[in-house]
Amino acid sequence: MVSEIGLRIERPLARYRCFETLELDQARELVGQHFCSHFLDLGSRDGVFHACKNRVQGSRISLNYLRYGAEVIIEPGELTNFFLVQIPLVGQAEVENGRTRVISNPGIATILNPDLQTSMRWSSDCEQILVQIDRAYVLEIARQVTGLGNVETLRFDPALDLTRPGLGNWIRQVRGLFDAAGAGEVFLAPDSEQHRVLEESVVAGLVMAQPSSVSALLDMPVGDIPPAVFRRAVRCISECFTDPITLIDIARWANTTPRTLQFAFKREIGVSPMQYVRELRLGYARHLLLTGKDGLSVGDIAELSGHRHFGRFSTAYKSRFGESPSETIRGSRFT
Repeated sequence: MVSEIGLRIERPLARYRCFETLELDQARELVGQHFCSHFLDLGSRDGVFHACKNRVQGSRISLNYLRYGAEVIIEPGELTNFFLVQIPLVGQAEVENGRTRVISNPGIATILNPDLQTSMRWSSDCEQILVQIDRAYVLEIARQVTGLGNVETLRFDPALDLTRPGLGNWIRQVRGLFDAAGAGEVFLAPDSEQHRVLEESVVAGLVMAQPSSVSALLDMPVGDIPPAVFRRAVRCISECFTDPITLIDIARWANTTPRTLQFAFKREIGVSPMQYVRELRLGYARHLLLTGKDGLSVGDIAELSGHRHFGRFSTAYKSRFGESPSETIRGSRFT
C-alpha cells in the first residue's frame, strides 16, 4: 500500500503472511481454504493481478487482510458457517448479499450474512481488512445480549455506516485489534481468558451496534430497574476489575441482561459499565504510580491495574490525566 506522499506503508498483519501470488487460480484455491469455495475471475484489465493475503486465527474469530491488485468478480454463494465483515482501506467494492446491494468504500463497510447469496466486484485498487466470525458464536452472543435463548437466526443489515456513533466506536476497536495483532500483542493464546474477553467484546459490540433482525428486541423499553442490579454489578466489578472481563460477564454476575445493565449504569452514573471498568483501572493505576508501589515499573503497574497492552495503557492514561505514567511518577508528592 502506498500513501499519498509516495511512502511505502506496511500492510496489516504483515507478520502473518498466508500467500502472495500472480496466479488467479492459486489465489482462488488459497483464499477458499480459509473461507469457502468460490468463483473468482478478472472483472476487467485494470491493474495487474497480484493477490496478497495475511491472516491470524483466533478461537472463533480470524483477522484477515486481502487485496487482488486487479478488478475481480467474486461469487462465493452462501458462506454457510461464518459472518464476514469487510472494511475497505482503499478502493471500493460492489457487494450483493441477498437482495441488498452496497457500494462499499472506506466509509461504508459490509457484513455478509452466511445464509444469503453473495456476489462482489472489487476495484483494482481495493484493499480490505476482514473479520471472519463463526456463525454459531454470533448466535450464542446474540442470545446472551438479548436475554432470549430462542434466537435461532440472525441477519444484519449488510451496510455498515462507519460514521454512526456506536458503530464508529466498534470500528475503532477493530482497527486497534488489527494494530495489536500486527504488533504481536494479541491472538497469541486463543485458549486464554484474555482472548475469550477480546472475542466476546468484538462480537457483542457488533450485535449491539449494527442494525439486525434482533435490533427490535434491543430497542424495547426497559422497565423500572431495581437499584440492586446496579449495586450487584459495581460490587462484582470492584472485586475483579483487574481481570479480563466483558459486558456479558458483568451482566451475568448482576443477574440481568447486558442491555438492562447499560441502562442501569447510564441512569445511576452516566457512563456505560465498560467505561466504568476503564475508569476504575486507570484510577487504580494512578494510585499505584503516585505511591510508588514497591518500586514497580510502569509496565508492571499497567498489568496490575488490568491493562494488558502497554502502549494503549499509556495513551489512555495521558488522555485521562494529561500526563504520561512516567511523568506521574516523577512529579508525585506521595513518594
